[in-house]
Amino acid sequence: MTKIIVDGMLGNVAKWLRLLGIDTYYERDLEDDKLIELASKYNAILITGDEELSFKAFRKNIKVILLKNKLTKKSMIKKVLSELNINKNNLEIGSRCIRCNNLLKPIDKNLISNKLPKKIIENNDEFWYCDKCDKIYWYGSHWRNIEKELNEILA
Repeated sequence: MTKIIVDGMLGNVAKWLRLLGIDTYYERDLEDDKLIELASKYNAILITGDEELSFKAFRKNIKVILLKNKLTKKSMIKKVLSELNINKNNLEIGSRCIRCNNLLKPIDKNLISNKLPKKIIENNDEFWYCDKCDKIYWYGSHWRNIEKELNEILA
């Protein structure tokens, strides 16, 4: 799948792309020239809300997806998926850490029982771990809200 670089204005978009399993590089405070350099170096698609950055990148033959501020988050994600020709069937939802983009690994709950409240451990059987930023994921009650939004985005 294509590598994506998201500019600092679109952190929420980066988070959702990672949630969908899309390899998404995001750092909040990168300068435009650095974003262009990275996109060129990794042959990545640049997603931005900045028309000037979009124009600069386009002049350097970098594929750009420009997201206007007036779009809702759901509309932005739909536009990105459409531009990338990505559909529900070729997504790996929940496979990446939304904080750092690292691939998640399944982990036995006995190995993390000291890191989470007892109730979470008791009520869940599947857990995923990011060995880069030490974050633990599980399908808790919050996941129902995420699934609802995902279904609306992917409809």
